[in-house]
Amino acid sequence: MVLPFLSIYLNQELNFDLTSCGIIMTCYGIGSVGGAFIGGVLTDRIGYYRVMLVSLFGTSLAFLVVMNISSFYGLCFGIFSISFIADTFRPANLTAIEAFSKRENLTRSIGLVRLAINLGYAIGPLMGGYISFILGYNFLFIFNALSIFMAGIFFYYFFNSKKKRRSEIEKKEVNNNLQMPWTDWPYISYLLLFGITIIVFFQLIYIIPLFYKTGYNFDESFIGMLMAANGLLIFIVEMPLIYKIQDKFKSATLVAFGGVLIAMGVLSFSVISDPVSASICFVILVTFGEMLSFPFSNTFALTFANDQNRGKYMGLYTMTFSFAHVIAPIGWFKFADHYGYNMTWIFGAGLCVSASLFIYLYTLRAPKEPKRVA
Repeated sequence: MVLPFLSIYLNQELNFDLTSCGIIMTCYGIGSVGGAFIGGVLTDRIGYYRVMLVSLFGTSLAFLVVMNISSFYGLCFGIFSISFIADTFRPANLTAIEAFSKRENLTRSIGLVRLAINLGYAIGPLMGGYISFILGYNFLFIFNALSIFMAGIFFYYFFNSKKKRRSEIEKKEVNNNLQMPWTDWPYISYLLLFGITIIVFFQLIYIIPLFYKTGYNFDESFIGMLMAANGLLIFIVEMPLIYKIQDKFKSATLVAFGGVLIAMGVLSFSVISDPVSASICFVILVTFGEMLSFPFSNTFALTFANDQNRGKYMGLYTMTFSFAHVIAPIGWFKFADHYGYNMTWIFGAGLCVSASLFIYLYTLRAPKEPKRVA
């Protein structure tokens, strides 16, 4: 609930300028980098269940603490703490998905988890818009904290007895020459290119809500509806779409095509003059781009790993999103401050198309996706 409205909260409620907003939100990205890395390491050492459980309860508490902070440096540390604790969850979650899925069902399993996430993303911004507009931003933090706490309770009671034992991994002979993700250059190259797409996509989270408010003069309730439409579309369309196309195209090809759709969506703000039409076009194109890029990118990344290093690979994969959280807010806010919103959309679209082209060229050079088994 909080993140889609954080830029509005900082700028409109706490009166920080765009650069300060960008710096504070960059701290979210820095915390995300650290959390994703530590989460990946801890997942391989103590298992995904404990990492996920501690992350949920810790994040809930962190939101309640940050609600009472209004100073610049305090918010920098508070937002950093929220993302650090929250993002230890992500590599553990990805590892858990793979552990409970058959390889042939992996993309659909990822899509199912994304279905749940995006149902939350459909409900969260919609509720968040009305909560912030009617009750105020403090209640936004409170409701967000309570929802995460309830998720932790649910997770504990329903999954405590269903933990998949690590014995299968532990019984295997430890391979001292095991490939590590940070020395796997094809994997690193792919993540760098995909990271550019993520940076452009994160305009949806960071600068576009503020653009809706200050550029189009939309109120928070309507902004919440637009943000919710993204999650609702994914909830309705993504699983059937994945089922239809997962065996017909290479994963990386779909990642590249999704990136092009994201670029076209961002460009909608430059080529369509009517605010509502531009916003609707943006939501549709970016959402379909996300449905193609993100689940299949996850599947493609998992093919590089095996049972003994999967947590680290997924940690580095989620760190790609985390680094994007670092670069996107400060980058897009500064760029918009210096060159205006219109140039921001054009530049972002150009970056996204270029990265997608290189990802597609990668698929032409690699006729088969790598399959690394333990």
